[in-house]
Amino acid sequence: MFKIYRPISALLLVASLGSAWNAFASEGTIGETSEVNQQSGKVTGIVADDLGPVAGASVAVKGTSKGTITDSDGKFVLNGVKKGEIIQISFLGYTTQEIAYKGQENLDIKLVEDSQAIDEVVVTALGMKRSHKSLGYALTTIKGDEFTLAGKAANPLTSLYGKAAGVGIQSSAAGPTGGVNIKIRGAASLESSSKTRPLFVVDGVPIHDQESSMATRGYDPLNSFDYGAGINDINPEDIESMEILKGAKASVLYGSEGANGVVLITTKKGANTRGLGVTASFQYTVEQPVSYIDFQNEFGTGTSVYDELTGKLPDGTSMRRLGTSRFNFGPAFDGKPIMDIDGNIINYEAQPDNFMDFFRKGYSDNVNVAIAGGNEMGNMRVSYTNYKYQGILDNFEQKKNILSFSGKMNASKFATFEINSNIYNIVTQNRYPNIGGLVSYGINRDQPFSTLERLYKDDSGYKRNKEDLTMSSYASNIMDLLWHQRENRNVDDKFHMITSLKGKFDFHKNVFLVLQGGIDYTDIEYNQKARVTQAEPNVVGGKYSRKEERYVVQNYDAMLNFDKNFMKDRLNVLAFFGGGYRSNEDKSINVSTYGDMLYPDWYSLNNEGSWPGAGDKGKVRGMSRGSDFLYSLYGGVTLSLDERYYVEITGRNDWASTLPAGNNSYFYPGISFNWNFKDQIPIPQLQFGKIRMAWADAGRPASRYFANNVFSLGQIAETEASIVTPPSALFSGLLKPERKREYEIGMDLRFFDQNRLEFDFSYYTNNVYDQIMSVPLSSTSGYSEIRINAGNVHNYGYEIFLKGTPLVGKDFRWDVSFTAANQYAKVKKLYPGITQKLIGGGTGYKVVAEVGEPMGELLTYDYKKDEHGNRVVSSNGFYVLDYDAGFKKNSNINPSFIGGFNTSFYYKNFNINLGFDYKFGGALLSMSNYYLIGNGLSKESLPYRDEKHGGLAYYINEQNVKVPCEHNTTAPAGAKDNRVYHDGLILNGVKEDGSKNDIILSAYEYYSTFIHDMSADLQPDNIYKNDYIKFREIGISYTIPKRIVEKAKLQKVTLTATARNLFYLYKAIPNIDAESTLGTNSYEEYSFFPSTRSFGIGVSVSF
Repeated sequence: MFKIYRPISALLLVASLGSAWNAFASEGTIGETSEVNQQSGKVTGIVADDLGPVAGASVAVKGTSKGTITDSDGKFVLNGVKKGEIIQISFLGYTTQEIAYKGQENLDIKLVEDSQAIDEVVVTALGMKRSHKSLGYALTTIKGDEFTLAGKAANPLTSLYGKAAGVGIQSSAAGPTGGVNIKIRGAASLESSSKTRPLFVVDGVPIHDQESSMATRGYDPLNSFDYGAGINDINPEDIESMEILKGAKASVLYGSEGANGVVLITTKKGANTRGLGVTASFQYTVEQPVSYIDFQNEFGTGTSVYDELTGKLPDGTSMRRLGTSRFNFGPAFDGKPIMDIDGNIINYEAQPDNFMDFFRKGYSDNVNVAIAGGNEMGNMRVSYTNYKYQGILDNFEQKKNILSFSGKMNASKFATFEINSNIYNIVTQNRYPNIGGLVSYGINRDQPFSTLERLYKDDSGYKRNKEDLTMSSYASNIMDLLWHQRENRNVDDKFHMITSLKGKFDFHKNVFLVLQGGIDYTDIEYNQKARVTQAEPNVVGGKYSRKEERYVVQNYDAMLNFDKNFMKDRLNVLAFFGGGYRSNEDKSINVSTYGDMLYPDWYSLNNEGSWPGAGDKGKVRGMSRGSDFLYSLYGGVTLSLDERYYVEITGRNDWASTLPAGNNSYFYPGISFNWNFKDQIPIPQLQFGKIRMAWADAGRPASRYFANNVFSLGQIAETEASIVTPPSALFSGLLKPERKREYEIGMDLRFFDQNRLEFDFSYYTNNVYDQIMSVPLSSTSGYSEIRINAGNVHNYGYEIFLKGTPLVGKDFRWDVSFTAANQYAKVKKLYPGITQKLIGGGTGYKVVAEVGEPMGELLTYDYKKDEHGNRVVSSNGFYVLDYDAGFKKNSNINPSFIGGFNTSFYYKNFNINLGFDYKFGGALLSMSNYYLIGNGLSKESLPYRDEKHGGLAYYINEQNVKVPCEHNTTAPAGAKDNRVYHDGLILNGVKEDGSKNDIILSAYEYYSTFIHDMSADLQPDNIYKNDYIKFREIGISYTIPKRIVEKAKLQKVTLTATARNLFYLYKAIPNIDAESTLGTNSYEEYSFFPSTRSFGIGVSVSF
């Protein structure tokens, strides 16, 4: 006999924390009632199956609040049982057993596997609960405990890495409070402004979601914050389950917003609770900044190793001082005295930590208390969470107060009512600004951070006047950033509420009506307080601004359902018909001071130093508002024969306000079939087998106002006159919905007892056609573009999920799971006469959709080459871009292969979970690397700097031409500075006349001009592969034995230790985090923030 500590046992034990005891009953067939013939009111016993004792089984007195669950040895104690009462024993996947109590003191219960319960119940479209075996499309379920196995993440999406096949997750550089990119099956659009994120639904309520970014170029701290999205607010500890609907058939009933997939989040309820129970948990986390930059620490500021600047000491003595250039090709560090920017004497040596010194360790603590209870009349759960976070930047803080409530009332045998409400108050101060400007203007390897920290304020506490300091751009930028982060305050205060009400009315045993309404309400207040920078003799600077935003999503549905068996219960017919209404409304208003403030530290609109002149009022005030609506009718029918064959047909018709009248009504159907073949095809050890097929043709309207003529109202500069600006886009009036037609086939197999081996495979192919997009027009038309339906993108791929239990023993279990997905998108056609459409780009590069090519091709100019493939250099020795040949394919921005690997080890009361994920394919434009190399900051810029690093020797003659020589020779007469240089190189290639290149460049010229020149087009060598394999997370838990915690009148105590974002096992791109993009839909990196690695400890106590 083997004792099994199953993952499901762990899940049930964790769930039991919500009450003094919990009973979990499967929906399987009730077993026959047995009789017991003794007189005791106390019953003890063991619950086991074929493999041994079962932990987490429910043992309850039916119809009462008395009950318990089995411990890790399968044992239980049930007190106060009266004669005639029914003892009910249940465990997920097994037939529920009932025993009539007549006094027996000890029970040995043998669980019998329920062949029908092998298939779990999942939440599908419109919140309908369906048996997994009845589904004809791919759906991934993530259980609630998986969101906390490696600690409580600030954003629930970051717990999905590698866990759902075909679902790509990517964090941004904005840290835990910023956005997270999520794409299902590589969703893509020909229009850069079109949304590619899935629809998020919480307890039946679609929530407001948006792309987020900190993409403002350069050091612009007041206008480059990533505020994340509504999904950031969801508390992982309140999640019961997350279902990811990946295909068009799965999401067709959610209408146009579900075209890119749907993520259904169900929060925890008190449904599995009898009596009243309390769970309290605490987690403390330390966040460690981690830099992937491999700085060179051999050379300081300057453009040549011979550079030397001098300054004056107080006694008038001359002394060399730190340079002011942003380049770091200067003298090698020698440890000798040198003058700092403030005149103090320091040693000339590398400052390897002068970038990371700007950051600090971050901390967070998370406290949660949950109360749950229930009986035959209903159930409820209340949860409160207090979360405090201090980030790795000074004054970067976030505080969350979260209240979650759910309740269900069985008002009568004919009616039940449910309410779910999640309320969030989140205050965030001084979010990450975009500090890309630090690297573009150099991080001088010789400048101590301590000097800048001391000097950024003057003795009076105001911003230092830097005119009296001679410093580099890096020093100036760091001082500005210190002032902004430590003295200014940018605070956003969010109130967010997601509430749903649901009523179910049973008119007949086969007919019931569901009414549901929900609201997602978000109100955000932004306050910006910029300190005055000077108080005397005049007040200089200072600003106060305030902005309010409100987003309201309302959703109402009514659905009539029919469920009846025919043909002696062989045929089941499940049908529904309903209608819905959805509205999205938002508005914002902003106002700010103009010019210098009158008085320091008084943040009020009345503290206005000056008023805007004519035409400038738009700089201090603004307002916007918008709304869109969607009306829907939908229905479907599912036919089931012998619980073996399933056919489902669904359809939906939407009327969208964002499309022109006449084209705003559109219908989209779906059909699926699946065959459960276990009993028909004899396969050894097969416990469950299913083949599924699905087809759907979903629709999606235009984004708000994309199909409208939009006029802008403003003021003529320097006047009070108003002006109305006509739209720049030509509105055709013929726009119709874009369509997504998808076919999907898949297989689900489970082998051996307890499903120790599971395999799920899906293949899909879809075409997104009639895409709503803009096409450029000639300026002579008076418009810049026309908006039309055009284009067809073919997307296909496969998804694999593999899960197994390789080893299981008396006190040990090892589980593993693996996901993999390949995705590919190809542009089949655009608009007649157009073969290429611009999606994005910049100086010297662009991202396009080109007919016949993969979606998202990144194009650059290639180097000019001769007929033999040799690169051609110009007369100054640099490679030449071939502008005559136009843009050429460089790479593609989309990943081709994503997935993950997760494993869990259970030993007695210990549990260890490890998570890994990977991504291959997809290019990244790394501006940080662009400037790290160009400014001479990274080790990639060390080659050729001197003889040791492979540099060539040369001198510069009177004609300013570099002439090669030997390293150990002296410069001839007339040589510039009478000096031999040792930092030369010759690029491999040929001159324009075909002769071999022999033109010498200095290392500074090569790196700074060839790689760095901000006015030049991007060089094709500066696009990076972004492949990686990452050790994402680890979680260790220990449950204190029950015999110990019971002495303290506790039910369960679990201790945890966790770590996230540990390290990369492999990373193709140097110097940066592979996920440090500027936002949630970006192929460009230019933020320069370090990554973070977190370590946490926690405790969970059940009363």
